[in-house]
Amino acid sequence: MFYNGILLSNQAWSSGILQFDGSYSAYPLRFDGKVRNKTLINELGELPQFSQLPDSSSSISYFDYARGDYGLDILDLGVDYSAKNNFLKLSAFKRSTMGNFAHYIHPLIQNNPIHQSYRIDYSNYNADERIELSAGRYITKSGIPDLLQNGYENDNIFNSALRYQKKYNNWTINSYASQFSQNRILIHSAYSDSSSQFINSTVFDLQIENKKGYQFGINQKFHQLNKASNFRPLKWSSVYIKKDFDNLFLMGGTQISDKELYQPFIFSFVYKNSFNLGRIKFESFGQSRPTHPQKAYENEFESRLRSSLFYDLKFNNLFIQSYVTNLALSADSLYSNTFSYAGINTSYAFSDEWRVYSNIFSLVNSSIENQFGMKIESGLMGALKIFSGNMIINFHIWSDYYQNNNSDFSFDPYMQYQHENYKENYEIINRNVTNIELEANVSGVLLNLKIFNLLNFIDSSKSTFKPNAAYPKIGRMVQFGVRWYFEN
Repeated sequence: MFYNGILLSNQAWSSGILQFDGSYSAYPLRFDGKVRNKTLINELGELPQFSQLPDSSSSISYFDYARGDYGLDILDLGVDYSAKNNFLKLSAFKRSTMGNFAHYIHPLIQNNPIHQSYRIDYSNYNADERIELSAGRYITKSGIPDLLQNGYENDNIFNSALRYQKKYNNWTINSYASQFSQNRILIHSAYSDSSSQFINSTVFDLQIENKKGYQFGINQKFHQLNKASNFRPLKWSSVYIKKDFDNLFLMGGTQISDKELYQPFIFSFVYKNSFNLGRIKFESFGQSRPTHPQKAYENEFESRLRSSLFYDLKFNNLFIQSYVTNLALSADSLYSNTFSYAGINTSYAFSDEWRVYSNIFSLVNSSIENQFGMKIESGLMGALKIFSGNMIINFHIWSDYYQNNNSDFSFDPYMQYQHENYKENYEIINRNVTNIELEANVSGVLLNLKIFNLLNFIDSSKSTFKPNAAYPKIGRMVQFGVRWYFEN
């Protein structure tokens, strides 16, 4: 839900070169591992990075299957074809589960996965030009807990993207195009509008760079929200100039739209440097973007200003990464909200195989009543060698701790939206859960066991928790899995 102190609600993000709108796609964890493990935020003027190209030919396929409590059934499979300077990747994913109170059972569709996805990626580099293409489809058909019987969510996302680069003697042209389409139906007693909601987001970006490193960019975006009670077509253009120096990146420009932009200028400022005691990075961004659909009745655009400070320290076997992020969202006199978050990630390796780590994330300041608390994840990771080192068992045990501040933080899990005021129906309750994962390599086959909420596994009367007030309490979750890799 957060990425480096940034709440992903109404925040566009990318996986590879594929972009997700963020309005009703603010949970990367709901998608397959290729999405949630490659989540990035690209601000205006920053094109998604090309994928790393292979330097030799190979063909690798994989099969990852897991079963668990409450009818959990996960299948992730794919194949990667590689040759020097090009690749083709095909993948598919599906997840099924009933939930511990059968709350994921769809009332209209039986025996259907709650999540499934299909994706294709292609990239090629030839002399002075490079191209990368991606397309994906992400389907959700899931029951959701309600008062008398399950409600349901039907969500269908199709997105595609093209990244192209051409180098000339004195010029380099970079271009990017992205299309995100989402059709969503939510049936729940808490919402009176149960009609389909359509979101279409289109991005075109063109950058021209000369040999001195100066870049001129044009960005054109279209965003359309369409539902029974509201139709909001938006289009806006951005024109900017940017320059990347040794340790400094500067970008400035303007935005134009036929709707009111509360911030008609755009800017980026990034400074980074390395010292004997670590690395420092400061970045600041400003732009206008469409409001969340739940605010679409008040205004079309909001001003979004973000500043972040990062400091990384590596000393022998100790690594520390810290950051502070401040985000300001405003729309003239309608609202003006600020949020500040801080995090520190620490890792210490006391041998080649074993390390301990801790990730702490907390709210520093907020101008609204509904405030996030503190989240801490800490654990131990290592490898056990048995049978004279012929078998290696990877071991991971960690705790997931969350503590609210003065009042419980609430987040609407269906509209994926943080209300300004505390809402009891969507509160996130304090928790302290311990989990364990074991993985062994047996003749090239990876076998794994995961136990979520270990204390409840030992004693079912202890350590139940509610991830959100809208969902029932959860006890243990045991999962067995097998993973095969096949080469050539």
